Amino acid sequence: MTKDELKKLDDDLAQEEKVIRNQLSSIAKENPLVKGDFDVVVEDLGKSQEDAAQEAGDLDRDQALVDALERRLKEITSTRQKIKSGKYGKCDNCASEISVARLKAMPVASLCISCAQKPR
Repeated sequence: MTKDELKKLDDDLAQEEKVIRNQLSSIAKENPLVKGDFDVVVEDLGKSQEDAAQEAGDLDRDQALVDALERRLKEITSTRQKIKSGKYGKCDNCASEISVARLKAMPVASLCISCAQKPR
């Protein structure tokens, strides 16, 4: 990738990171003890069993969303660090170059196609 392409990619990832952080802040609070870990904000559960059951379901949904957003945020953070350090585009497993086509399709890819297709 060219320097201009990397700069655009980093800018795009920075924008996505900002959006994710805004989404997280609307339903969770960052854990001050663990960087990148967010805890769902829990309101007082309703007084009736029906209210409590609904709010418990909402809590489960919110936790699943927070978990997905945390994973994406970690992928973005890791990718941006690799761009800054000059290690972007190298497979985390075998250190070979990840194809530009793969990186354009999935900018946070950390494995080359060969390693990604291997069973874990």
